[in-house]
Amino acid sequence: MADQNIWDPNPRPEEKQPGNKPMGNMAIVAYNLLALAFYTIVFKLLASQGGFLFDAFVLLGHFIVCFVMAISSKSWMWVLSGVLVVAIGFSTCVMVIGMG
Repeated sequence: MADQNIWDPNPRPEEKQPGNKPMGNMAIVAYNLLALAFYTIVFKLLASQGGFLFDAFVLLGHFIVCFVMAISSKSWMWVLSGVLVVAIGFSTCVMVIGMG
């Protein structure tokens, strides 16, 4: 008790300081966006024609998986991931079509 600062109105243990906090649920969003970027780049590089169509089907599957995971785990981070995957994936498909 003597080593604690009695004047600190909000004492925190060392393990709960903001700098030591792990990513937590935001890792779900980050990994889904990394997967989206990876398979979009792969489809753009490997498929000269029709790559955007296959990318759209994989994007739809990715969204469905995120939606099912949101229901099964009751986590809003999966919903956020699904919405971001659709929004970013749709705009990426439009860009790939425009470049081709």
